[in-house]
Amino acid sequence: MNGFEVYKIYLAVKLHFTSKNRSYDFHKHSGRTTARLGTFTKRRDRYFFHKLSKLYNDRDIADYFVSNFVTNTNLWVGDIIGRVGDENFKLWQKKIEALSYYFEQDIDYIIDQMNTNDISFNDIMISKQGQHPYILKYFLSKRINFETFVILDDILNFSRHLNKSITEKVLWPKLYERMIRYKPFLKYNSTKYKQILKKKIKEI
Repeated sequence: MNGFEVYKIYLAVKLHFTSKNRSYDFHKHSGRTTARLGTFTKRRDRYFFHKLSKLYNDRDIADYFVSNFVTNTNLWVGDIIGRVGDENFKLWQKKIEALSYYFEQDIDYIIDQMNTNDISFNDIMISKQGQHPYILKYFLSKRINFETFVILDDILNFSRHLNKSITEKVLWPKLYERMIRYKPFLKYNSTKYKQILKKKIKEI
């Protein structure tokens, strides 16, 4: 890969996470954009893309950008070159490689909170009086991983209720958008995670 090829992937991932009304979809467009070499050569930050092309291969570079944009959608490529970007990527890789382990750990934490606070599993997902539900608070306080949040919503579809019931219109809508845009990049066997969740709940 060269710097321009890395730039094209960066632009595609960025558009996927930030385009208005989800007008650009990385997978539907197969990562293609209207990026032009002439425009790229005039960019002052092109050095960063050349640097990345020497550090990562074509299999990893899209994941590198995804791991960083899912952490913060307001990114300039210069923000993620070096230690911060590498740490985000390594942490993301670690979670993806052991996704079921982290999911089980997160479910155990949720169950522990249910027992501590004497609440039901359904109570975890429900917004009461327009407030953030427990499940959202657990993620925001970094008690559970974003991947667990996404998978649970895929299984239970609680976000449909939250979109109607949460009254604040800043934090949750942005997080919901990030979740929807991240989901296509998160590969997992839905049936497997349904079984894990079902088993854990039965053990309560």
